[in-house]
Parts: sequence; C-alpha cells; structure tokens
Amino acid sequence: MSLIELKGMTWVHERGLDCLVQSNDLLIQKCGISIKWDARSLLAFGDQHISEFYSDYDLMVIDHPHIPDAVHAEAVIALEDLTTPSQLDLLEATSVGASHDSYLYKGKHWALAIDTAAQVSAFRPDKADRSPIFWYEVFDLAKKKELLWAHKPVDAFSTFATLMAQKGRPLQANATYIDQEMALEVLAFMVELSSLVPDFCASSNPIEIAEVLSGTDDYTYGICMYGYSNYSRQDFRKNVLVYDDLPSFDGRATGSQLGGAGIAVSTRSKNPKAAAEAALLLSMPEIQATSYGLGGGQPGNLIAWKDNVLNGVSQNFFRNTLRTLENVWVRPRVLGWPDVQFQSSLVIHKCLVEKKVTKKDVEAIASMYQKHVKE
Repeated sequence: MSLIELKGMTWVHERGLDCLVQSNDLLIQKCGISIKWDARSLLAFGDQHISEFYSDYDLMVIDHPHIPDAVHAEAVIALEDLTTPSQLDLLEATSVGASHDSYLYKGKHWALAIDTAAQVSAFRPDKADRSPIFWYEVFDLAKKKELLWAHKPVDAFSTFATLMAQKGRPLQANATYIDQEMALEVLAFMVELSSLVPDFCASSNPIEIAEVLSGTDDYTYGICMYGYSNYSRQDFRKNVLVYDDLPSFDGRATGSQLGGAGIAVSTRSKNPKAAAEAALLLSMPEIQATSYGLGGGQPGNLIAWKDNVLNGVSQNFFRNTLRTLENVWVRPRVLGWPDVQFQSSLVIHKCLVEKKVTKKDVEAIASMYQKHVKE
C-alpha cells in the first residue's frame, strides 16, 4: 500500500509539535498515513482566525472557541460526516472532562480533543510540599514574594473567567455576558493580587512563568497557569515542577477555564477520509498514551491521563490535576467569541496594570458580547 502524505498545522511547543512529529512513525505503521507538520506561535493559536490558513492544510490543531468562526468560514468538516457514531462515542466516553464536547457546535463535532489543559497550579517540590488550596493561601504566599501569576491579556481573561465561575456567576453566551456586580468584585480581587506579584507577571504567559519557576530559584509557586506536563519531566529544564489543582474559595478546584487543543479536518483537504482516519488514531489511547504522551504531548484522552507510565515520567502531573479538569468551565461556542475574549482581555489587563477598576471598565467589558457576537 502506497504511503498517503498529508500536511498539518499545529502550534510551536514540545506539547504542540514534538509529540505529533514523534507519533508519525506509529501513524505510518497503523494506517499508512504520514503528516508533515508546520507550527504557528502560541499567540497565533489563540488569536488567529482559522480562515487565514485552512486552505493550505489537511489537518489543523485549533482552540475550541474558534470552532464557530471556522464552521461559518466553511473551513472545517464535521467529524460526523467522516467517521462512525461508534468511533465518536468511544472518544466521548474516554474524554478528559468536557474536552470532547468542547468541539461540539450546532449538533456536530468539528474537531477531536487531541490535547487538554485548564488553569492549574505549580510548585517547586524541592522548596515546598504542595500548592495553595485556597485563595487566602495564595495571597499569603504572594505577600512573601514566593508566588507568580501569569496575567498578560489573554491569561488575565482566563483568570477572570475562572474566578467568575468559582463565584457562581460564569460568563454567559447571551447579551448579559457578565454579572456586572460580581465582575467588579472579581476585578478588584485580581487588582489586589496583581499588586503583590512581580511586575513581569503582567507581560507573561504560563510558559514564561514555568520557565522562571524551573530555571531560577527566586520563586516557588505559580497559580492560574495552564498546565504543561513538559516542565514536570526530568531534564526538560534545570528544575522540575509539580502541577496540582487550581486554588479555589471552597477547596473544590472548580470553575477552571478549559483550554486544550483539537484536531480538525480542513475542507480544502484533498483526502479528507485519510485526514479523519489520522485524526481519530492520534486521538486514541494507543497513540495518546505512548508516542504522543511520551513525546511531550498532553493527551485529551482519559486512559492516557491515568496511564502509570505517563504519570511516572511527569511527577504525577495527570493524576494531580484531573480533579480540576473534571470540574472546568467551558467557554461558549458562539460566532465571534475570539473577538469578545480578546477585547475583554484588553480592558481587564488595563485594570491590572493601572491597579484600579471602575464601573466604566466593567460596563466596557459587558458591552463586548453585543459588539462582537454575530449570531
């Protein structure tokens, strides 16, 4: 059987690229398909519209809030049109938390959860025994100058959404969008925390915070960081990190904003059936728990998350954070959400940098849904 060659787009990080490259030999062995991967930046992964690059690829690794925009741009094919119900049912049954259904829109799945993440915590095991469980502990550690919190605009938005969910007032997919009274309280909480952590946190993302934690001895803890199991693996950086549940007000680690990545089939693929076959296999435990997970990936499959080998090489990253992942808040899938998120993040970040929040700031955030949602 001749080799089928496809082209894919992912994002540039060991978690986004290396794991796929290292899974290619297994993909060839199992289904005779080889994929050549290109990679875009993490910023582009979060902000770039799929309509800008889908025409050049068979497969794309994308963020679930981009699904509606991709569907309306006719850039992706529904997996129901390329797979069987039993195949999708199997993936749903073995999904980490809400990961599989985060790609559901208008009754169909438009990507498969190849990767999953949420806002969690990390600490240096040579300097501490655990991460903070409650928010009051976070403030105590921040006052001792031991704690970091990534809050560049997109990450500031993530923390805002997480806190709103933890307070019982999650962001809504309607014109109300935010509970303004609670938003004011949450932003004041965030402003107070921002005044206690180093200034560089305001321009840092979770990767950059993990680099500081693992590469220097200046700090011990990081909170509201999207998990990267790479930093829990020996020899990845100078020091390993242990990841743990997200801090919360009640100790239950609920409300964390779901991240992760899904693999989608482009409408411009010359061989969509082969692309779907490859996407399915890359999402299954036989690759997720082996070449993908061991190659630096962060699987979306629950069987891989519970795998003893993967947990053994990652300081139990997957077991430690599973409770948070099973109790996440999922961003709405509505047309225009990436713009709602981006524009909201700029206002939130401004408040954190200026160390103040007003009702006008909250009103500005509240207006974003009606300004940018198109359905």
